[in-house]
Amino acid sequence: MKKTGIAVFALLMAATFAVADDHGGPGPGGPGGPEGPGAGLSVAPDGTVIITRAAANSTHAAPVAEIVAVRNGAIAWTSTLPSPRTDVELSDSQVIEVYDATATGATTPTTGLKALSVSSGTQAWTLSITGRVNDLTPFNGGTYAVVIVPAATSGGTATRSIVAISNSGTVLWTVAI
Repeated sequence: MKKTGIAVFALLMAATFAVADDHGGPGPGGPGGPEGPGAGLSVAPDGTVIITRAAANSTHAAPVAEIVAVRNGAIAWTSTLPSPRTDVELSDSQVIEVYDATATGATTPTTGLKALSVSSGTQAWTLSITGRVNDLTPFNGGTYAVVIVPAATSGGTATRSIVAISNSGTVLWTVAI
């Protein structure tokens, strides 16, 4: 019976991924985003499964994206993402959303980071970083972000740095690379 229950759960999860990722080809979400390869499946240290999916939106014609946390075979919580182009990374006991937070008319891009608790889905912290966060990599105690700031002038050089962010959302250090 236990093996049958696990098999049924696995089939239901696969069907959910297929429906959530049914967008006709590579989407703008990028890896980890709701339309990216693999539909953003991650497993937290406590066994909670974190996925991203497209969801219906009752106020707009366009779909929205959301994070779904599955624990012990049931949905524990969901959270609507700020944009369908939001990337999501699991880091320790937090889900970190990465989204474009550039103000209209701004000349330099800004990336917003928002961490949600895996256990409850509540917001743990937010952080604004000047530049585009290209990659997040978890480490014991936080997350490394690769940040690129485009050149200010035509023919100029973009700057690239690594930013270490603690599990509480504070910048530990930044190094230009």
